Amino acid sequence: MSGNTSRFTSLALSALLAAGLATGSAQAEPAEAGKATAPSASSVAPGRQQIVARADQALTKPTKYKVTKNGSVRLSKPKGDNNYLGGRNLNEYNDYNGQQWCGHFAAAMWGKRGVPAKYQASQQWRTGLGNRFHKYDVRRLPQPGDVLVWSDNADVRFGHVGVVVAVRGRTVTTIEGNAGQGTDSVTRRSYDWNDTRNTGGPYIKNKKFQGFASPK
Repeated sequence: MSGNTSRFTSLALSALLAAGLATGSAQAEPAEAGKATAPSASSVAPGRQQIVARADQALTKPTKYKVTKNGSVRLSKPKGDNNYLGGRNLNEYNDYNGQQWCGHFAAAMWGKRGVPAKYQASQQWRTGLGNRFHKYDVRRLPQPGDVLVWSDNADVRFGHVGVVVAVRGRTVTTIEGNAGQGTDSVTRRSYDWNDTRNTGGPYIKNKKFQGFASPK
């Protein structure tokens, strides 16, 4: 082998090694430290996908409700991100009992499986599920199918819940019952997970965000 050929071969091998090292460095580059990431849609477990599908359907399907306790049953007319159910808390989710029904709605979206014993009360989603409730931490995002929990500033025995249907970056989107138009609708909302009002997390006026509950 001539001296020129030897030098050429040596240079070629050096170039290949350098390219390989650069590629390896790019592949091994870690994610930004301390930054929470959401799972991709394809990685969401089938049970969670079913919860999201139920919530999407609840937003768009005609739903039974009444405007008086002994009145006739009507069907709602969903429109966009709101499915208004008459303004009287009389609907198929709470069996027309006239009471607050966000907990009823969340339980229905979970298929009544793995729900708190007293799911009708919003704060049972915080206190009645043991280690399946996760206190708010800005570094830990919920997943589709989880239930967000707020308590009222005036009385922590009461509050609100909503079902997570999407997480994109730091934006969490829910479909909730007993919200929206007339506070008596199934409605879609989006929240900033990094919101710093109140004590942090998804913001609703006069409420404190507590965290989220996860299905079994």
